[in-house]
Amino acid sequence: MSEQRSFLYRGMTRDGTASRGSLNAADERAAMRRLAGEGLIVTELREAPPIKPPGKDRGLKQTERVLVLRQLALMLEAGVSLLEALDTVAQGMTARKGQAQFQAMIAALRRGENLGGAFEAHVPGFPFYVYAMARVGEASGRIAAVLKDAAEQMAYEDRLRKDFQNALTYPAFLLSAGVLAVGFIFTQVVPRFGAMIGEDRTNVPALSRWVLDTGEFANANLPIVAIGFAALAVLIFIIATNPAVRARAYSIAHGLPVVGPVLQSREIASWARLTAFALNNNVPILSAAALSRAAVPTGPFRAGLDRLEGDLRAGVTLESSLASHTNLEAMDLSLIRAGQKSGAVGPMFGFMADNYEARLRDRMKQMTALLEPLAIALISVVVGVVALSLVLALSSVYEGVV
Repeated sequence: MSEQRSFLYRGMTRDGTASRGSLNAADERAAMRRLAGEGLIVTELREAPPIKPPGKDRGLKQTERVLVLRQLALMLEAGVSLLEALDTVAQGMTARKGQAQFQAMIAALRRGENLGGAFEAHVPGFPFYVYAMARVGEASGRIAAVLKDAAEQMAYEDRLRKDFQNALTYPAFLLSAGVLAVGFIFTQVVPRFGAMIGEDRTNVPALSRWVLDTGEFANANLPIVAIGFAALAVLIFIIATNPAVRARAYSIAHGLPVVGPVLQSREIASWARLTAFALNNNVPILSAAALSRAAVPTGPFRAGLDRLEGDLRAGVTLESSLASHTNLEAMDLSLIRAGQKSGAVGPMFGFMADNYEARLRDRMKQMTALLEPLAIALISVVVGVVALSLVLALSSVYEGVV
């Protein structure tokens, strides 16, 4: 049977009454025959435009991706077939691009492709480990459990990222407000003092002259200054999005006294959580090590993990290799050693992840508590220097008059 298409028509009945509507037919000729058979004189016939499904033309958000995995896991646990569960989830999506991606994956599965390959090929945007674990779940027959664990891992990483962003939001707001205040002082306040002092500034201290000259230049060339700051912001954005620059900045931040411990705790917590996730789903230790290592940013800890797989192939124990190449604490290493002896390495990594997550939250609070007064102090120093330079300028002029 040929595919039916939708047509819109206008016409008149035999008694002269106007008629309009729509119908489905294989092609335009078949639509004309059908309308003529109903006694309608057709004056206009055209194919109806495609109807967009409800929702927004966008991909899935991070929270929606987590919800999708949880819904799939729940339906699979309830005995729903994989294809039916995927179709049900896709029909409930409000993101049209995400819905189309899942429908493409469903079509690939109907053609006989495996879950992991179809998932990765047609639904991009999930973390790399989700696709790897989907293959593991399909091979082991534990798709529901794997998807549930993957959803929890994604939710944890999203929560961690938001906590880190929230910790930096208020200090960034304070710093931005301070920069605006300093800009207002230089462009509006300093020039007025410059007019009061006059052009003869031979007795004015060097710092005061620099502040006055800078303020007057900024006031007289506001468009140029604005364009300069905009160009600087664009340049900073371009540099910040460069992978090599970001890696270098991350390496520098790793050695700072306050930010460094936060980044180290975050690295170890994510690595331990993902290792536990893989081992608890029966992934071999070498594959689990490679999977969790890929989630760690470039740095000292990643460099130590790069040597782990070679040691494991050479027969070195997991605990000994980590002790030699990473900065894990003695308590962490003893947990791993106990897990190896008892056959419960996965739960031990899960306990380690819990410990570092708690430590990470405490360190982020400490960082926030320190960054806020630092931002205030920095702006206060700048404003204080400007105020002092203006006072010194006025004092020098007063002394010259006296």
